[in-house]
Amino acid sequence: MRWSQLVLVAVVALPGCGHKEARRLTKASKALANSVAKDDPSQVRAHLVPGVAASTDVEGMVKGTAKKSWSRALAKPQQVVPRALVFVEPEMPVTVVWTDDGWRFAEDPTDVYAQDTPRHALRALVRASRRGRWDVLLRLAPQRYRTGLSVDDLERAWTEGDHAAALQESRDRLADRLAGPVIADAHEAALDLGDGHVARLEREGDRWVVVEF
Repeated sequence: MRWSQLVLVAVVALPGCGHKEARRLTKASKALANSVAKDDPSQVRAHLVPGVAASTDVEGMVKGTAKKSWSRALAKPQQVVPRALVFVEPEMPVTVVWTDDGWRFAEDPTDVYAQDTPRHALRALVRASRRGRWDVLLRLAPQRYRTGLSVDDLERAWTEGDHAAALQESRDRLADRLAGPVIADAHEAALDLGDGHVARLEREGDRWVVVEF
């Protein structure tokens, strides 16, 4: 896991915000800072969700100059922004953020097949496969897989092919984990699905495509 990704997971804050969730986030960030300062990897992991903790180089974070830098940054975060996911439908998590005017949608809830973020691409795959939007599924496949693949091929694979049941099972497992932490950098992303399964994505231009799920 890259350090920039850890910031996105652990440092989410808004100075001066009176909202109780912002205060809780600030308190959690300071608690994590204390664990880093104490050189206590087990306590640092306790502040992270399991999927992130398993892939984070905690030992490297609490040693040498990194320990001092992370402890200082986490103790006094520059910004704390409370965020949440609202499931408009079972397979449709939408991001909301806390503002001075209360909770507000941070994305267009009507763009159900968006691919601008890894989570949106995974959401689109779940929704498209359940609604028979094989054209959307084709768009979600990486370019190297789209070559020679047709909408009819995808429909047969998902509805009557030898692997149809396995595809649907994998899709349902993904749907159950859509709210989990997505680990991403500028080019690749992953969502831990449990039991050794991982959804992997990569960026193609300005959109994300699903490599496996």
